[in-house]
Amino acid sequence: MPAAQYTAVRTQRERIEEALDAARSVHVPPDPTFALAAEAPRQARAEHAHLRILAKAASRLVLCDEPSALLGSLFEELANDLGVELYFNYMLGDEPNTLVLESAAGISPEDERRYRKIGFGQFMCGTVAATRMPLIAFDLQRSSLECGSELKKAGVQAYAGYPLISHGRLLGTLAFATSKRPHMNADELSLMQTLSVQVAAVLERNRLCRSLRASEQATQRHLALLQNVYSTAPVGLCFLDRDLRYVSVNETLARITGRPISEHLGRTLGEFIPEATSFKDLCERVLETGQEVTNCELRCARPEGDRHWLVSVHPVRDEAGTMLGINVVVQEVTERKRAEQALLESEQALREADRRKDEFLMMLAHELRNPLAPIRTAIQVLDITGGDAPEVIRTRDMIERQVAHMARMIDDLLDVSRVARGKIELRKEPCDLAQIVRQVTDDYAPAFQGNGIELLVSAPDEPVWTYGDYTRLTQVIGNLLHNALKFTDTGGRVLACLETDPATNTAVIVVEDSGIGMDPSMIPRVFETFSQADSSLDRRRGGLGLGLSLVHSLVAWHGGSVEAHSEGLGLGSTFRVRLPLSSTPVHSVRRPERVRPATASRDVLRVLVVEDNLDAADILKQLLVLLGYHVEVAYTGPEGLAVGRTLAPDVVLCDLGLPGMDGYALARALRADPATARAYLIAQTGYGHAEDRRRAREAGFDLHMTKPIDPTELERVLSSVGTRAS
Repeated sequence: MPAAQYTAVRTQRERIEEALDAARSVHVPPDPTFALAAEAPRQARAEHAHLRILAKAASRLVLCDEPSALLGSLFEELANDLGVELYFNYMLGDEPNTLVLESAAGISPEDERRYRKIGFGQFMCGTVAATRMPLIAFDLQRSSLECGSELKKAGVQAYAGYPLISHGRLLGTLAFATSKRPHMNADELSLMQTLSVQVAAVLERNRLCRSLRASEQATQRHLALLQNVYSTAPVGLCFLDRDLRYVSVNETLARITGRPISEHLGRTLGEFIPEATSFKDLCERVLETGQEVTNCELRCARPEGDRHWLVSVHPVRDEAGTMLGINVVVQEVTERKRAEQALLESEQALREADRRKDEFLMMLAHELRNPLAPIRTAIQVLDITGGDAPEVIRTRDMIERQVAHMARMIDDLLDVSRVARGKIELRKEPCDLAQIVRQVTDDYAPAFQGNGIELLVSAPDEPVWTYGDYTRLTQVIGNLLHNALKFTDTGGRVLACLETDPATNTAVIVVEDSGIGMDPSMIPRVFETFSQADSSLDRRRGGLGLGLSLVHSLVAWHGGSVEAHSEGLGLGSTFRVRLPLSSTPVHSVRRPERVRPATASRDVLRVLVVEDNLDAADILKQLLVLLGYHVEVAYTGPEGLAVGRTLAPDVVLCDLGLPGMDGYALARALRADPATARAYLIAQTGYGHAEDRRRAREAGFDLHMTKPIDPTELERVLSSVGTRAS
């Protein structure tokens, strides 16, 4: 109870006592009229007693922290004044709509345990909680009140229960009861209700105090956490006022500046770091404009090496919008910048190494093709002059197979390099996959037959159109067949199948073999460059592991996919290529028939061979002479120009890498000389890039042929030139 209210109660009690003392000192004869007057002092005494009870209760309740714990001792003092011997104080439980008995008097410990938790609407106290209204019951033993059955069993005659409510919140209930009389008078009920109101008010006050203390503790913990985060943040943090004076600094910033926090505080940025002009200018700009700056990179030159920082500056305003200062976030990124520089240098080194690797591969291919050219030509010479002895035929076939195999590996090596550098250009047009499958399988049929492997082909009779590069699609199917041929032993079987899948609008090319199969761990890596299924020491299967890598790249460039499958070692392999279907072209694309050697007009054709590789030049001359051509040889560029002026050749077969005068310069000189201006110029070289072909055309060559030149193809070209000359 507030002190002013308590003083007023005490003053009123003193006045009542003075009035009672005055009444006792006056003798009044018994008179009915005076009896009414005598009632006033008795009423005053009752009010005085009530005020005394409330004052005692209020003084005790105001000073306590837990009214529920105090009620027991307080009730013992007030029980006689209240005229009751039982009370029950229930508070809201943790579970919804439940009450928990906090304190009680006049009941046994067993009953306290029995009625410790009740629900809303259960018994009389639960009914008070459910209705949030007082419940007064007199002459309970004769009452039919259902919720009071338990109290009736305990002999209770009168009951008064009150909800403890504060600011509309139900906190619990407080009930008083007696077994000695069936009624309670109005003054007693008023006193009990007032006491309940006091208890509810104190409970609410204590709840608010606890909540405030919990909030303060949480705030302190939060502030401590923020301070800890601020102090130990991995970035430098500080707050500068409008004069750029340090107000707060964290430990990380102190480590960055190399000076303790105490030396920062109270000093301006210009005083503390006079050399940091760019940083100071940045902070002043934010103060002037009020616009934050984030992740601004600053560099400071130091004798031991440059240091780099990322700085963010944010303006800080009060509730009225007045600028108070700036928050600064500093992150040192010196090591990151060094790592980025090292990475950049590493990338440059890798690019340079990759460039040198490509140059090496091109040079390697050129140098490998040069010796292959005379070998392939020598095979044709042996074919003409070597006779038909079985040993000779077998030897020639063996040499031809190995030369073709080596030429294929060189082409794969260069193609992989081109794919990696994005140098392959697809020349897309409508392509009939059915025709490509039949043509490629026809080309490979002799190889399968020669190895004793059955080749089965299944392709629709009608065209299956896709939009792609005819040469590269042929290469895809050829590489898959070559792979199947390489990994299938004699007596095996290979199936090449073309189907369409309307559900996905794709064409499906399947190459299935009964060969050595693959270990499951190998399948995810089968399309990687230089990946090999045959990793045994004897390397019986050969190859560089490039064919399937090329298949994967070329199919992807056509917007398709390829997948591999094998049940395991010894159980064969299946490769499935999917390519998008296209609509039927308006004009059918016709493919040239396979080239057949021609022999017309050979006797009138004069051929000049310019080649610095003596073996290649001599064997090529020998072959062409055997075929009936008139041939002269020159081993240098200037010599070729001189021989050309004398011979006036119809055809010039010219290597590009010539000493003294390269093939490009020789071609331009031949075109400028009237004696050789009309000759058919053929560039023959180990360099087969598109750039090489372009340079050859610009120099005046009519045709570019990559070594080792197929003698059959060369014969076809010479025959066509001879036919045109006649």
